[in-house]
Amino acid sequence: MVVIKVSTSIFSTIKTIERALEKANLGDEIQLAPGIYKESIQFEETVSIVGKNGEETIIEGLIIIPKHMTVTFEQLTFIPTAQIYIEGKAIFKDCHFQGKKTSSIISVNTGEIELEDCTLTNAMDVGIALFNHSEAIIKRCLFESNGKSQILIEASHLILEDSEFTYAVHGIWLKKNATVYCHSNHFHDHSGTQIIVQDHSLCIDSNSKIEHGDGNGIYASKQSNVELRGTILRHQQLPQIWMQESYLFVSNCTIQHGQESGIMLREHATAEIEHSIISNHRIANVQATLESRLNIDSSNLNSCEGVGVQVRGKSIANFINTTFTNHTLSQLFVTEQSIITLKECTIKEGKQVGILIEKQGNCAIVGSSLNQHKNTGITVIDGELTVLDCKIANNEGNGILATTNAVANIENTYFDGNEMPHIAGKSAVTIHVSQSELCNGKSFYMIEQSQLTVADSKIYNSEGVQVEISDQTKAKFDNCMIYSGKTNGLKAVRDSSLQIFNSQISKHAMPQIVLNDSSLIMKNSELIEGERNGIIIENYSEA
Repeated sequence: MVVIKVSTSIFSTIKTIERALEKANLGDEIQLAPGIYKESIQFEETVSIVGKNGEETIIEGLIIIPKHMTVTFEQLTFIPTAQIYIEGKAIFKDCHFQGKKTSSIISVNTGEIELEDCTLTNAMDVGIALFNHSEAIIKRCLFESNGKSQILIEASHLILEDSEFTYAVHGIWLKKNATVYCHSNHFHDHSGTQIIVQDHSLCIDSNSKIEHGDGNGIYASKQSNVELRGTILRHQQLPQIWMQESYLFVSNCTIQHGQESGIMLREHATAEIEHSIISNHRIANVQATLESRLNIDSSNLNSCEGVGVQVRGKSIANFINTTFTNHTLSQLFVTEQSIITLKECTIKEGKQVGILIEKQGNCAIVGSSLNQHKNTGITVIDGELTVLDCKIANNEGNGILATTNAVANIENTYFDGNEMPHIAGKSAVTIHVSQSELCNGKSFYMIEQSQLTVADSKIYNSEGVQVEISDQTKAKFDNCMIYSGKTNGLKAVRDSSLQIFNSQISKHAMPQIVLNDSSLIMKNSELIEGERNGIIIENYSEA
């Protein structure tokens, strides 16, 4: 390797880079003395160009690196008058790029670039553009104020590490099967979406921060994939992650303090989320709509000013071992024929409803607990609810409230300490309860042509009437124990129908069964140890 020295000094024999290149052979090094080199260069040989002080050694002009050429630049400042055009390979180390005279600083077409410890600033449109299966590796670089997008990637591949992106419209924009692998980068203060992933592109990130954007943190559309591990997103003005017809994987991430939603899924989008925290958004922590799919495992969703998770538009969501807490509106909202399942989840301390199901939504809850809500634990309106092996306790409203043609199936579930009836139904609802325990609160209140079936269950220790049905409601109890209420055991009024089979009713302070303009069928059952009457029959009732 030969070292060729270049200086703008009047005493130098080689004053231009072009003259040095004429003398250079394969692998030679050209050393530039501090100064301004105003010239356009097209490389015809693989060489290295090194400056002594990057801020004082300036190349101003046009640079072209053709195919099959490899050029290394170190400790230089570039002020390109047109984009640096690369079809071969370029390596930049400790270089500074000032794009104030060009729309794009670097354009790579079928070529390769590597940047380490560089800064790229003030391009009018794009800092770096990668096209046509180009390759790029960028480490420890700063991108600042580069117009519309700091990096534009189209049908190309980028590895990006330990770099910072700030003060442009977008941070990275991927198009047409582009791929980016990010690690430990920092994106902040962009006026639009910080990372855009479109047209079958792939973005994989680990341990980056994406924050303080005026648009989305990440936006993906048209069958693109986004994978996040250990990523932090916070303080975006629009939904922090917006997925449309695309796939999202999130693991060990933190998504907080957004001005709208944490994650938005639309139009057949799919998201798998595990071991993550999503909290403190204004509209919803997570939204899934228009036939999207959502799976959340071992995560924590809390403290949204609106809804915790909203599932609508025929979407499907599954939650496993996940905690919902402290949401201002419903912690989980299911509507418009959507379907959700919860397994081993905790839903607690909500400021309104725990779960709200409406408009033919369907919710199945297994092995979970719902407690300490300021309103009902679960409300289902014109929807379907299945509850198995759960605990619903200490809510200031009902444990379960079903209205308007709702259907609820409840099995092996424990109700305790709800301030309003554990299970309430009105307006032609159907409720089936089996192998369950309801204590320390009014157990059932059913009205307006509803139907209640209870089997193999215990009902006890109510301060008021333990079971009350009204307005043409039908209730059937089979193999149940109803005991130790502070007033009546069962009460049927206004043309309702009560059936009691193979059951025991005991130890009530007031008459154990009261009928008023209603009917009773009782078979193979016991009324014992009541402090007053066993049965009171009045006003056109029959037993």
